[in-house]
Amino acid sequence: MKNELIFGNEPYLLHAYRAEAVKGIVMPEFNLMETEQFTQTERDFAKQMPFMGNRRVLIVSMEKLVANEFLEKYLKEPAPKTDLYIFAREIDKRLSLYKKFPKESVKQLDKDMGMLQKWILGYIKRQNCKITKGAYEEFLMRINYEMEDVNLYHVKSALNRLCTTQDEITTELVQRLVQLNEREDVFKLICLIDKGRTTDLFHQADLIIQNGGQNVIGTLSLLLRSYRILYKVNVCGCSLQEAGVHQRTYIPKMTLEQADEGIDIIQKAVNGIKSGRYAQDFAFRLCLSQLCQLKKQ
Repeated sequence: MKNELIFGNEPYLLHAYRAEAVKGIVMPEFNLMETEQFTQTERDFAKQMPFMGNRRVLIVSMEKLVANEFLEKYLKEPAPKTDLYIFAREIDKRLSLYKKFPKESVKQLDKDMGMLQKWILGYIKRQNCKITKGAYEEFLMRINYEMEDVNLYHVKSALNRLCTTQDEITTELVQRLVQLNEREDVFKLICLIDKGRTTDLFHQADLIIQNGGQNVIGTLSLLLRSYRILYKVNVCGCSLQEAGVHQRTYIPKMTLEQADEGIDIIQKAVNGIKSGRYAQDFAFRLCLSQLCQLKKQ
């Protein structure tokens, strides 16, 4: 019997976890239920004995974990032969329902650079492929996993192209087959901020805004990444290469304190857009204006 709560921002890992959860179910047409809520119907399914098998599986996929009387009562006396998996996009850890799940039963599957590097090397090995050190660094730089809209599905697709082309992945092969997940606009924006060229900066901002909200969020995410790299380099007093960042990565020319404040400015703009507090064009222009002012300090 399992009663687990699963969430996170890496869709590939969430999908893989679900696939593992349903593996080996006998007579899934009777012993598996997938739903988007937990009501009396789901509770009754969970309480029934498995049909010609040793377990039942109930998967509930929710947009947001909210208070649920049926679920809380069920967790007090869960069925001994039913595995319950709650997948939720949003989690409020203050909820009493969240606290009903023991710590070991809460699985947070987030994007993580340490996990990514192990995953890449493991995938390449399973494909009976090899990769040079330079190619590996080039791949990490180009795939830009820290971007909000990049996940392991993109990584797997790129690696598959590489491994089906050559047994040994070289830097040249990566440069030829892997798209650079950077926008030139970001390099240009940082350069314009550094040089104080506000007229050109806001002209560039207008072009980005015209391309839509997702482009604005993506650009802010890349800006945020650049300022975080700058902060990391300042803290450790090291070079980009020593910090594990590709040496061609462009970062602003600022102090540690300015980098820290810049991160806060950009994060507030991103949060404001996502929460609906700010219109994307207002938040974007305000953010750029504050970054320009920060540069003058």
